[in-house]
Amino acid sequence: MSPAVHGADFHMPARFVYRYRWRLLGWLLERHDSLREAFVRSLPGAVHRELMVTERIVEVPYVLRSLRLPPGSRVLDVGSRWSTLSLGLAALGYRVVALDLVSSPIVGAGPDVVQADIRKPPFRRGALDAAVMISTLEHVGLQAYDARSGENDDFLVMEELRSILRPGGLLLATVPFGRGGAGTFQRSYDGKRLRDLHGGWRAEDLRFFVRHGLLWREATEEEASKVDSARVTQAVALMTLRRP
Repeated sequence: MSPAVHGADFHMPARFVYRYRWRLLGWLLERHDSLREAFVRSLPGAVHRELMVTERIVEVPYVLRSLRLPPGSRVLDVGSRWSTLSLGLAALGYRVVALDLVSSPIVGAGPDVVQADIRKPPFRRGALDAAVMISTLEHVGLQAYDARSGENDDFLVMEELRSILRPGGLLLATVPFGRGGAGTFQRSYDGKRLRDLHGGWRAEDLRFFVRHGLLWREATEEEASKVDSARVTQAVALMTLRRP
């Protein structure tokens, strides 16, 4: 069976994946939801529906739980195009800036939307109380996403974020974790590169989660370091860092 992911333009914590017995059937049904559901019910051998739970199921709650700031605090969401997180943060009363390299569909929905490169942020020094960066850093500098490529541009991002946060400002970030290396679309961070990212920051919390069947469970760093996340994320590191 050939798989096809069905979902909106936003990356959600869980979505349905459809597997088709014949590739042509998938091509015919992919844009016809009602007809596809009829096939799922009447011909499950031809079209099979599965639930896929992504790493967002642990990343988003971690950010919402860890961002303990008063309403009105200025929060930057880095890499916001495919996420609804900035909408949730705005609903909680934060003054949110949603930043991405590409244009965003959430203009006018609450957050201030900025199309810019975080390596050259259009903010003054110390302007922000916090920044959140969910599964974004691993893409920076890779040619599949970025016309400007650089092997160590993720470190440049960390430096720029430190400059635009106020002293004592928070950074909540998540990245794929496991054996170090880079695939076409993302980096996988090992323990050394992850801690190198912390240079100049005060680390307050560091947690690891691994994929476990359809679910995700918390794990030790040693457990998480054994998987390969360079192609598909199998483990994530979740960090709370503070600017000194």
